[in-house]
Amino acid sequence: MYRVAIVGRPNVGKSSLFNRIIGKRKAIVEDIPGVTRDRIVSTAEWRGIPFEIVDTGGYIEGDKDIFAPYIRKQIEKELDLSDAFILVVDGKEGITPADQEIAKILHRTDKPVYIAVNKIDNPENEEVVYEFYELGFDKVFPVSSIQKYGVADLLDAVVEDIPHYEKESIKEETKKEDRDLIKVAIVGKPNAGKSSLLNAILGEERAVVSDIPGTTRDVVDTLFEWNGQKFIFLDTAGLRKKSKVDYGIEFFSVGRTLESIKKADVIVHVIDAQQGATEQDTKIAHLIQKYTKPAVIVINKIDTVPPKSEVLNRIKNQVRERLYFIPYAPIVMTSAKNRKGIKQLLREIIEVYNQAWKRVGTGQLNRAIKQILSLRQPPSYQGKPLKIYYATQLEGKPPCFLLFVNYPEGFKEHFVRFLENNLRTVLGFEKAPIKLLFRGRDESRD
Repeated sequence: MYRVAIVGRPNVGKSSLFNRIIGKRKAIVEDIPGVTRDRIVSTAEWRGIPFEIVDTGGYIEGDKDIFAPYIRKQIEKELDLSDAFILVVDGKEGITPADQEIAKILHRTDKPVYIAVNKIDNPENEEVVYEFYELGFDKVFPVSSIQKYGVADLLDAVVEDIPHYEKESIKEETKKEDRDLIKVAIVGKPNAGKSSLLNAILGEERAVVSDIPGTTRDVVDTLFEWNGQKFIFLDTAGLRKKSKVDYGIEFFSVGRTLESIKKADVIVHVIDAQQGATEQDTKIAHLIQKYTKPAVIVINKIDTVPPKSEVLNRIKNQVRERLYFIPYAPIVMTSAKNRKGIKQLLREIIEVYNQAWKRVGTGQLNRAIKQILSLRQPPSYQGKPLKIYYATQLEGKPPCFLLFVNYPEGFKEHFVRFLENNLRTVLGFEKAPIKLLFRGRDESRD
């Protein structure tokens, strides 16, 4: 798909323009330079023509920011990946040395470049745009991403320059319904190696990686294909303890992470091998359980611990014991640094996804319940025996089974867990969560 990258120095309004183009608040917008550190990719549409739009980290001249080298590298990588560029500048500040430095980089490509002179809130101030022709590009547009002024003219120019053959192929591509796309949310506490893991999967330095907790503050969507299977990976900001989250950027990051968990098909929960499962990891796993999400537990950074089977088994057992309430989630041990365990991780994601979509016949389901009840009968309730008459699987995922019983309120958590665990084993849902719903039958109480 045709790809357009938004570039520029910090705090000129790149993320605001990105959000305006895609029509929703996806990139974090805050009046602090350098808020966006990663490349955020989304699909936009204008005049019926879809295209990819990329919000890059703010370019920082020199080494004034600890993330400057990473961000500069991300922008330069877009020279190869993107088909066109929108250079956002601040109309109120005029041309700065950083703007000139970015323009020099963009002059290395013969791809279309559009100058968006942002923060022009009044048409009477449009004359300030003429100064920006000095940057050497002839497509200069006054815009206000906040007030939506001038954005339509900018997008008209962008889609007009998309080659005809690209437009036709894009239209055909969007007509195809792709039901096999797996949405994967990568979650975990800060500095567990989530971005490194994503980069190892993709084979490129896609997300900014550093040893500084909280580097990733946006949710980064990335389309990826492996062995014919398509994925969208969401590399989310690390979830911190509530007491350590201030209102502002990190507050929104945590909110985005929770939204990603809700929307994802599969959750990849990344745990640091050196630390094992911590209290914060148990809280994250409880969210996975709360939203009944298929999950893969990744014990990352195994290159940092002794490569002995007894050590690795001890770490694995500690994680399994601490996260006992999501027993269905398979555990994969990885080294993102050495790309070890990546293929196994991808295979497990596909497997748990397929199990989460699996359906069983009503006859098979009821035979399974009868088999399980032969092992252990439900307890009595108010002096009367509990009965399960029959069950059926409901539509959707994860697998949800409706059980018709005499006293729904009598089925307590410990027996429900017994049913769930055994149904997963008997029906082949070992790696997927299942939900049981109980409904009473009035005639059974006569």
